[in-house]
Amino acid sequence: MDTIADRLRWARRRQGFETATDAAKARGWTVSTYLGHENGDRNPSRKLAQKYAKAFRVRWEWLLEGQGVAQAADAPVPIVGHVGAGGLVEFSPEQQPLDEAPRPPEATQFTVALIVRGDSMPGVAEDGFVVYYDERREGVTDDFIGSLCVCWLSDGRTLIKRIFRGREPGLFDLVSTAYEPIRDAHVTHSAKVTWIKPR
Repeated sequence: MDTIADRLRWARRRQGFETATDAAKARGWTVSTYLGHENGDRNPSRKLAQKYAKAFRVRWEWLLEGQGVAQAADAPVPIVGHVGAGGLVEFSPEQQPLDEAPRPPEATQFTVALIVRGDSMPGVAEDGFVVYYDERREGVTDDFIGSLCVCWLSDGRTLIKRIFRGREPGLFDLVSTAYEPIRDAHVTHSAKVTWIKPR
């Protein structure tokens, strides 16, 4: 990430905003000004960089000058949604973080968290537990097979399940302790669960 625009785009996406316009509207920024900064047409002032950094939970020095790391070592992790019945993930409305959770060991710049509701993950996590995951990848990589992952399915659902190979290439079986397995699912993206802890 060599430019301010690159770092701004990365920070915006990490906070769950699909587009620059979404972020600007949600934060009450002038859309054309923010788009100009993210497109690299012009650089933000120090004051605006500080505002963007606070909103996207990164260090303004990193955002504006590329100095140091994106976040402080003890920076909290955004909570981006809940896990409900059957391991179904519901992301926060308008892609806004719901809250923050303590940073887990070995967290990366991509780490985010979900809160478990009720008895949705029996034997794995109880009501109120925090489930952390890292970088979302396209499809399912070999190192995720057999692991507990957040799984984005082609039918629009997002679930937390253990992933196994399905009967056909490119399809996967999704397994949990208290629910019937989902067989031969088309997983468009996946992210490995890296840490689970009580809140």
